[in-house]
Amino acid sequence: MALPRFHDFIFVAIATLWLNLSFSSLVYAQETGIATFYTPPYQPSSCYGFEDQGVMIAAASDAIYNNGAACGQMYQVTCLSGTNLGTPMPCLDGSVVVKIVDHCPPGSCRGTIDLSQEAFASIADPASGVINVSFQQV
Repeated sequence: MALPRFHDFIFVAIATLWLNLSFSSLVYAQETGIATFYTPPYQPSSCYGFEDQGVMIAAASDAIYNNGAACGQMYQVTCLSGTNLGTPMPCLDGSVVVKIVDHCPPGSCRGTIDLSQEAFASIADPASGVINVSFQQV
Protein backbone atom coordinates (compact mmCIF):
# COMPACT_ATOMS: atom_id res chain seq x y z
CA MET A 1 0.00 0.00 0.00
CA ALA A 2 1.42 3.35 -1.04
CA LEU A 3 1.45 6.27 1.36
CA PRO A 4 -0.21 9.52 0.25
CA ARG A 5 2.19 12.06 -1.14
CA PHE A 6 2.86 15.35 0.64
CA HIS A 7 1.30 17.45 -2.14
CA ASP A 8 -1.94 15.46 -1.74
CA PHE A 9 -2.11 16.62 1.87
CA ILE A 10 -1.48 20.23 0.82
CA PHE A 11 -4.22 20.03 -1.83
CA VAL A 12 -6.75 18.69 0.68
CA ALA A 13 -5.79 21.36 3.23
CA ILE A 14 -6.16 24.19 0.70
CA ALA A 15 -9.46 22.81 -0.61
CA THR A 16 -10.82 22.53 2.94
CA LEU A 17 -9.74 26.08 3.77
CA TRP A 18 -11.32 27.44 0.58
CA LEU A 19 -14.62 25.67 1.33
CA ASN A 20 -14.67 26.96 4.90
CA LEU A 21 -14.02 30.53 3.75
CA SER A 22 -16.67 30.26 1.03
CA PHE A 23 -19.34 29.04 3.42
CA SER A 24 -18.43 31.49 6.16
CA SER A 25 -19.12 34.40 3.81
CA LEU A 26 -22.64 33.08 3.35
CA VAL A 27 -23.38 33.25 7.07
CA TYR A 28 -23.51 37.04 7.14
CA ALA A 29 -25.26 37.96 3.91
CA GLN A 30 -25.43 41.57 2.89
CA GLU A 31 -28.91 43.10 3.04
CA THR A 32 -30.37 46.46 2.11
CA GLY A 33 -32.61 48.77 4.06
CA ILE A 34 -33.12 52.27 5.40
CA ALA A 35 -30.92 54.06 7.94
CA THR A 36 -31.90 56.99 10.12
CA PHE A 37 -30.09 58.52 13.09
CA TYR A 38 -30.74 59.48 16.68
CA THR A 39 -29.01 62.02 18.88
CA PRO A 40 -27.48 61.88 22.38
CA PRO A 41 -27.97 60.99 25.12
CA TYR A 42 -27.49 57.36 24.10
CA GLN A 43 -28.27 55.92 27.53
CA PRO A 44 -30.22 54.13 28.75
CA SER A 45 -30.30 51.49 26.04
CA SER A 46 -32.31 48.27 25.81
CA CYS A 47 -29.17 46.14 25.72
CA TYR A 48 -26.80 47.88 28.16
CA GLY A 49 -28.88 50.13 30.43
CA PHE A 50 -26.70 53.06 31.52
CA GLU A 51 -23.40 51.44 30.46
CA ASP A 52 -21.60 53.66 27.92
CA GLN A 53 -20.89 51.85 24.63
CA GLY A 54 -19.27 54.76 22.81
CA VAL A 55 -20.72 56.58 19.82
CA MET A 56 -20.34 54.10 16.95
CA ILE A 57 -23.58 52.41 17.92
CA ALA A 58 -27.04 51.71 16.56
CA ALA A 59 -30.56 50.78 17.50
CA ALA A 60 -32.01 47.85 15.56
CA SER A 61 -35.53 47.62 14.19
CA ASP A 62 -37.48 44.40 14.63
CA ALA A 63 -35.99 43.21 11.31
CA ILE A 64 -32.58 42.95 13.04
CA TYR A 65 -33.27 43.01 16.80
CA ASN A 66 -34.59 39.43 17.09
CA ASN A 67 -35.94 39.83 20.66
CA GLY A 68 -32.56 41.08 21.88
CA ALA A 69 -30.37 38.47 20.19
CA ALA A 70 -28.77 41.29 18.15
CA CYS A 71 -27.45 43.03 21.29
CA GLY A 72 -23.68 43.39 21.00
CA GLN A 73 -23.54 42.29 17.38
CA MET A 74 -21.46 44.39 15.02
CA TYR A 75 -22.82 45.58 11.67
CA GLN A 76 -21.03 47.17 8.75
CA VAL A 77 -23.27 49.81 7.17
CA THR A 78 -22.67 51.49 3.80
CA CYS A 79 -24.65 54.39 2.35
CA LEU A 80 -26.11 53.60 -1.08
CA SER A 81 -28.20 56.69 -1.88
CA GLY A 82 -30.56 59.31 -0.57
CA THR A 83 -34.26 58.64 -0.17
CA ASN A 84 -35.58 62.10 -0.97
CA LEU A 85 -35.11 64.86 -3.50
CA GLY A 86 -33.70 67.30 -0.93
CA THR A 87 -30.28 65.64 -0.74
CA PRO A 88 -29.96 63.42 -3.80
CA MET A 89 -26.29 62.50 -3.22
CA PRO A 90 -25.76 62.43 0.55
CA CYS A 91 -23.33 59.49 0.68
CA LEU A 92 -19.71 59.79 1.72
CA ASP A 93 -17.09 57.22 0.74
CA GLY A 94 -16.67 54.17 2.91
CA SER A 95 -18.71 52.41 5.53
CA VAL A 96 -19.05 52.35 9.30
CA VAL A 97 -19.07 49.47 11.77
CA VAL A 98 -21.55 49.90 14.61
CA LYS A 99 -22.52 47.90 17.66
CA ILE A 100 -26.19 47.16 18.28
CA VAL A 101 -26.99 48.59 21.70
CA ASP A 102 -30.68 49.39 21.53
CA HIS A 103 -34.07 48.49 20.09
CA CYS A 104 -35.93 50.82 17.77
CA PRO A 105 -39.52 49.61 18.14
CA PRO A 106 -42.24 49.88 15.48
CA GLY A 107 -43.82 53.30 15.49
CA SER A 108 -40.66 55.13 16.54
CA CYS A 109 -38.36 53.54 13.97
CA ARG A 110 -38.45 55.00 10.47
CA GLY A 111 -35.75 52.67 9.20
CA THR A 112 -34.16 49.27 9.39
CA ILE A 113 -31.26 50.53 11.48
CA ASP A 114 -31.11 53.73 13.54
CA LEU A 115 -27.50 54.89 13.71
CA SER A 116 -26.01 57.23 16.28
CA GLN A 117 -25.59 60.75 14.90
CA GLU A 118 -21.81 60.25 14.76
CA ALA A 119 -22.05 56.95 12.88
CA PHE A 120 -24.54 58.38 10.38
CA ALA A 121 -22.37 61.48 9.78
CA SER A 122 -19.39 59.25 8.98
CA ILE A 123 -21.19 57.76 5.93
CA ALA A 124 -23.69 60.47 4.88
CA ASP A 125 -24.72 64.09 5.18
CA PRO A 126 -26.93 64.29 8.30
CA ALA A 127 -29.10 66.87 6.52
CA SER A 128 -30.51 64.01 4.45
CA GLY A 129 -31.96 62.39 7.58
CA VAL A 130 -32.80 59.09 5.89
CA ILE A 131 -30.66 57.04 3.51
CA ASN A 132 -30.69 53.75 1.64
CA VAL A 133 -28.01 51.44 3.00
CA SER A 134 -26.52 48.01 2.69
CA PHE A 135 -25.62 46.28 5.93
CA GLN A 136 -24.18 43.01 7.12
CA GLN A 137 -23.14 41.49 10.40
CA VAL A 138 -19.37 41.36 10.82
